[in-house]
Amino acid sequence: MAGNCSWETHPGGRDKVCPDAREAPEPHSRGFLSFEQISELPPPAVVNYIFLLLCVCGLVGNGLVLWFFGFSIKRTPFSVYFLHLAAADAGYLCSKAVFSVLNAGAFRGPFADYVRAACRLLGLCTFVAGVSLLPAISSERCAAVLVPGRRWRRRPRRLSAVVCALLWSLSLLVTALHNYSCAVRGRRAPGTACGRADALLGLLLFPVSCPLMALPCLGLVVHEGCRARRRQRPAELSRVVLAVVSVFLVSSIYLGIDWFLFWAFRIPAPFPEYVTDLCICINSSAKPAVYFLAGRDRSQRLWEPLRAVFQRALRDGAEPGGPGGGAPRALTTEMRSPPGSAS
Repeated sequence: MAGNCSWETHPGGRDKVCPDAREAPEPHSRGFLSFEQISELPPPAVVNYIFLLLCVCGLVGNGLVLWFFGFSIKRTPFSVYFLHLAAADAGYLCSKAVFSVLNAGAFRGPFADYVRAACRLLGLCTFVAGVSLLPAISSERCAAVLVPGRRWRRRPRRLSAVVCALLWSLSLLVTALHNYSCAVRGRRAPGTACGRADALLGLLLFPVSCPLMALPCLGLVVHEGCRARRRQRPAELSRVVLAVVSVFLVSSIYLGIDWFLFWAFRIPAPFPEYVTDLCICINSSAKPAVYFLAGRDRSQRLWEPLRAVFQRALRDGAEPGGPGGGAPRALTTEMRSPPGSAS
């Protein structure tokens, strides 16, 4: 598990000091993205219950997404991406929920340490997988709206599944290398194998992944702006992609500052570590709400089947004849009109 390091100030500067690796880890250690512990102070007890409540709500929402996108809604290239993204978020929230239970109960001992280590690996793997899926989703959506419909329909049918499998394999490889560098070769201060592994992991998550997901979103923003000028209805799918990427970029600000300050200048972040964990949990729990808000039809009754809501969230106005296009929508409106209402 994570080391419990502290900072010592001396005339020459500040150094990070870690206890002997033989000492038992503290039960409040974060241990998801790094083996290092920047602050030795445990979070308030109420924070663990907030984490647990947030994780339970997120697990329920992502479970509904897994059920409807996996078994109830017709498969599309983007439903496959969102299905894997929900699986990654559910895995992270599950590991964080177990961490919160162990921290709230202050469980110690070999078994508790083993559970924490397993949850750390699961949380890191699923978090890396979720971050890796976002550039693929935004890039493919940008290609879908910019490439003509005929060429887009020629794409391999199983391209989304292949990309998701490759990204999961990459996440497993990154997690295995990180765990080997830190758990097998030792966990010491930055500059060792564990410190370099943490730095490379941060480079993969922020300077590499964030531009890859943000640049295609800029293309989507320009495209949706042009559709609005032509008084065309924006595609729900584009709004979903933009919202999902925006939620991650906003929620990862604290984690990026945490990583940048420590690995670039070796100074602690100006906020507690549990703030970054809270932002990550919000990011993993907010995606089902994004699908629901994007697919909800305000003109219909307050309660409508979730299957219809999620199906509407995947509506792609960029593809001619796609589900929920202009003609089917007009036909649906006409069928719902009461008899004798036409002039």
